[in-house]
Amino acid sequence: MSFAPYLYFSFVLVSIFLILEVTKNFKHSLLLKIQFIGLLTFASVVNLFLFKGPLTEFELSIIRLLIDLMPIFVLNIALLLYAYKVPAWVFIFEASIGIVGVVLVILFTSNTPSNFDYSDSLHLYTIRATTNWYIKIFRILLLAVYLLFFVGFITKTTFFENQKNQFFKPLRFWITLMILGFLIYIFENALPIHEYTKGVYSTHVLPLYLMLGILYRPQSINAAWYQFDDLSSINKVEISKDNFEIAFYASHFYLKEKASIENLSIDLDSNKIIVTAFIKKNTGLGFADLINKSRVDYLVELLREGKHEDYTIEALAKMSGFGSRQTMYKAFAKFRNQSPTDFIDSLKH
Repeated sequence: MSFAPYLYFSFVLVSIFLILEVTKNFKHSLLLKIQFIGLLTFASVVNLFLFKGPLTEFELSIIRLLIDLMPIFVLNIALLLYAYKVPAWVFIFEASIGIVGVVLVILFTSNTPSNFDYSDSLHLYTIRATTNWYIKIFRILLLAVYLLFFVGFITKTTFFENQKNQFFKPLRFWITLMILGFLIYIFENALPIHEYTKGVYSTHVLPLYLMLGILYRPQSINAAWYQFDDLSSINKVEISKDNFEIAFYASHFYLKEKASIENLSIDLDSNKIIVTAFIKKNTGLGFADLINKSRVDYLVELLREGKHEDYTIEALAKMSGFGSRQTMYKAFAKFRNQSPTDFIDSLKH
């Protein structure tokens, strides 16, 4: 007796529980809540089909399409948590992909019985098992787009722009784990490893991975960060530009030794997530870059006042809030495209 049907049905029950959990506890934004609910709904429908028993080719194609579209929700969640918005054209493009997929399934699959079996035919979910070439090309292109985005996203946030989320590492780590889960799905469907896994990852492990990921999500996702006026703009909450100017610039917050996002949030009577979103929207910089740029600007003013004639460059670096000469030189080169020495020489001319 196969336990697979009961496993699929249990996935459905857990998905329903998680949908209720998301609906009740998420305070972040309606748009983010919709992405989580959509992801769980797709997973529930897939497992309902699998619980049903014998499937037709048409039903198998629907299952493949739903699983292939699930990474879209993860993509949107990553953009919302990292970039704080999803442009409207992204939703239009995603809707177009879904429509194309549905049309291909309707046109090029039949309602004839398949050889689906709970125990040994799970490999039917791979690209290789897709019989129609139009649908196969569609799936290959779609998974390739996911692969490029996910790899690019992880690379960018880990090695190039990690300062944008450096004050909330658990969130960045969680997003990376969710993406890695769907990258493995892509590899299983696109590479010959399905000969060994038999599609078990896509049909058994991935739903469990997804459910555990949502169940053990960072608690900050439950928090009310900001709200959306539309799909491409952010309506900031709790922080005014005047208050920020006073707390950050007028009080020379950036010169403090403990100039952390947590301390700035306390000064603004807000939380670090809202402050982070505010800084990014209004300056285009991450917190670390804003601190370093402000320190460089302050150092430039000291040099223009001739302070380098009375103090060493190390002393000026300390006065500007930098922890070391090396850190100062690196920041100066980044924001002024020259060294402090070259800048001092330019003042003589």
